[in-house]
Amino acid sequence: MQHVEHVSLATQVLREIRSAVVLGDLPPGARLTFRDVAQRLRASVTPVREALLQLVAERVLSVGPGRTITVPILTRAQFLELRVVRVLLEGLAAEAAARQSGTELVDELEAIHHLLEEAKRARDARQATIQNRAFHFRLYEAAALPALLGMIENIWLRTGPYHRYIFADATKHVFDKAGRLRRTPPHPHCRITDALRECRPAEVRRAIEADIVSGDAVILPQLPLDPPEQLKRLTRSLPNLRNLPEEMLQATADSKRGTCTSSKPRKSR
Repeated sequence: MQHVEHVSLATQVLREIRSAVVLGDLPPGARLTFRDVAQRLRASVTPVREALLQLVAERVLSVGPGRTITVPILTRAQFLELRVVRVLLEGLAAEAAARQSGTELVDELEAIHHLLEEAKRARDARQATIQNRAFHFRLYEAAALPALLGMIENIWLRTGPYHRYIFADATKHVFDKAGRLRRTPPHPHCRITDALRECRPAEVRRAIEADIVSGDAVILPQLPLDPPEQLKRLTRSLPNLRNLPEEMLQATADSKRGTCTSSKPRKSR
């Protein structure tokens, strides 16, 4: 007989809400009430309240006027700060995983990436998001560094609502194999699996960093702009951000253009 894990109702509720956030099912600005979430999950209000308040404490959700709980809307500067942290933490985890890995891990990652490509061809942004996350976290789990994995999970929760933008434009991600071979470089995931087979940890790290940074051009235009002073403070602290394409930095600094995402909270449906 196999071991059966006992999971409390509060833990199940927390898992469901975490999943909805990281997959973008709860969009930025979504407003959450204890009663509405409890009805959607067919649970009592008490475990829902506990789960939502825990996510507020983890800065995954925020409390607005009237103690309304919302999925935060990140500005471009806020997203870039988290993206820099992702590069550091996930690069470390990927390189560590490369030192632990064997052929079984590579086979698993290649199978997951195959499902990712199938989801892209099917124009299924949600399934592509699921498989992309599965690829990354299977790699990071192989590092056998649970404290580091927990930090990465928190950052993904805070940026998760924006990951689906990466797969929303089919023209950027739907391809035929012949066309991909002719016109585009290998996907970073393929670079990762190749480097794992060849036992090149540094290359695994470079490939995962390239994969993370590649989302900037798709995600940043969707985010609200920042005051110029905020951008100056950010680039002083993180000078590597000056390597971003100039138009991204100018757009971030140009507050006269307005915002790409409404700052008004939306009630979850």
